[in-house]
Amino acid sequence: MTANPIVLWTTLPRTICALALALIPLYLALYCIGRKAPVTITTLCTATAVTSFLAIPYAFPTQCPQADIILRLGCGTAVMKALDMYARRNKPPVLNRSVSPSVYAFYLLVELRYESFDISTARPRPVDYNGLKEYTIHLAIFIFLQSLPQVPVVKALGVLFAIWLIWTLMHQVLKYHNSTALFGPLYRAPNLSLFWTETWHNAYTSPTRTLGYKPVRKIFGPIGGVMGGFALMATFHVWAFAPYLRPKGLFRVGLFFMANGLGSVADYGVWKTNSTPLRVVVNWIFELFWAQYTVRECDIPDGILAVDFSKICRTRT
Repeated sequence: MTANPIVLWTTLPRTICALALALIPLYLALYCIGRKAPVTITTLCTATAVTSFLAIPYAFPTQCPQADIILRLGCGTAVMKALDMYARRNKPPVLNRSVSPSVYAFYLLVELRYESFDISTARPRPVDYNGLKEYTIHLAIFIFLQSLPQVPVVKALGVLFAIWLIWTLMHQVLKYHNSTALFGPLYRAPNLSLFWTETWHNAYTSPTRTLGYKPVRKIFGPIGGVMGGFALMATFHVWAFAPYLRPKGLFRVGLFFMANGLGSVADYGVWKTNSTPLRVVVNWIFELFWAQYTVRECDIPDGILAVDFSKICRTRT
């Protein structure tokens, strides 16, 4: 299907309405968890929420591939939240203040890192971290990357820094006044293990642990648990990018996450907690190899100035 930006004016309102309706069973499921309602009712609300959010991208797509990626990212996030909290239903997260079940459910609904709960995945605030300084440094690096020939490895770095900049800006607008940083500095990441646990954003740490790491670890041990977490994120991202990427591109996206899972296990197995220059070099070569391998099939423009806005919302042929 070929579309153009104008199509959003006709499709987006119905998509937004569908999302708003789907939020009702999700909120009710979280409310039931807070009230420790009978498991039958909690299961029914959770199943309705999961089914609704999984169906929306198919029943109410925006018909704009780029917008549908955002839609799927949002729907996938809601699905993981519902399943994450359902798995915790017997021991619900404890809020750091006394509120009614309705307010408790609202906090569960709007927080990704659950900063107001005892299961918070927000990282401690580094002593020497300056948000404005780090944003300026990352923006300067991103601008510098745009001035270079857009070979795959430069594009891959550009994507990493663009995600960092966009998500950090969104976090700055939406966060609590005392929230800690969503990302660590990219240029300081010393190895794969710490890149994924301390540098990259941790918005999905809770569902990754609950739905990926813990259940697989019970069967295959710690290494299997790590791969289970990366497999969950691979599935999530492949599904999200399906409206835009060809099968080969989707395969590479999934492979990127699985390779990083194996790389993280191997990195820790070889070096443990030892930090050496060789470890940094090997890890960054590994990461950039898989990143550039992935972007080769992702139809990324040759720099931000090369973006053709007339082709936004048009499918690839």
